[in-house]
Amino acid sequence: MTVQITTAVPAREADWEEFLGGLAAAVAAADPGTAYDWEARERMRFSAWVRHVYDDPRAVALFARPEPAAAAEARRREAAALAERLDAGRTVARPVRPGCEVWAAAATAAMWEITGAAVRAERRPPREHVVSDVWTVVRTLLLPAVDRFTPVFRRARGSW
Repeated sequence: MTVQITTAVPAREADWEEFLGGLAAAVAAADPGTAYDWEARERMRFSAWVRHVYDDPRAVALFARPEPAAAAEARRREAAALAERLDAGRTVARPVRPGCEVWAAAATAAMWEITGAAVRAERRPPREHVVSDVWTVVRTLLLPAVDRFTPVFRRARGSW
């Protein structure tokens, strides 16, 4: 599938806000709540995010342009919400360095970049490959923060 990317008309802030509102609603609808463990729940949330972006016809035009303030703020909110779910009073995550906020910011940025690159690609990869790629990277980033059995190698302060 070849995708035409047009950059002649700049995306309005309202276009992004409408797109991001639908995106947030799709992710909220896919959230199973606390009925699942952290991995299953986050996989469902991240998968819903990628699928919604991939299926929305406006995504190509919006992701082809520079990110406006609304999109940057949405990315920060998503990272903060993920960090909160990971941290949850330290019931899920163990104290590691870097903190949950850093892991969440990296995971959210990876999701945006991988999906944006796929949406903008001249030959789009299959949607489910993108979903799988995003989850593989996100899980790899989040696992040290939540898996109590994965060794975390720490360095003494100033040993860089």
